[in-house]
Amino acid sequence: MSDLFSNRVDTFTFESYGVELTCEKLNLPRVVAYRVVFSSKREPIVITSAKHADGAKFWTSIPEGRQKEAEGVGKLIDEYLKNKEQ
Repeated sequence: MSDLFSNRVDTFTFESYGVELTCEKLNLPRVVAYRVVFSSKREPIVITSAKHADGAKFWTSIPEGRQKEAEGVGKLIDEYLKNKEQ
């Protein structure tokens, strides 16, 4: 069975700058997104990575409006996943 139809939930938690981030991977059609819940009073955010016309990757919020925050959280997720693979 493919992951597209899997009921498995990919969730991981890590701490950054004294705040715990709980990330749930959302397997949406043609895109990977994360719903991020903070241990602080900050509102949860949904983010996804995209590419500029030149191919450069960037993180954005869904819906748009929290771009700067999405870029920061996305970099933290990239770093966490990179370290987890090692």
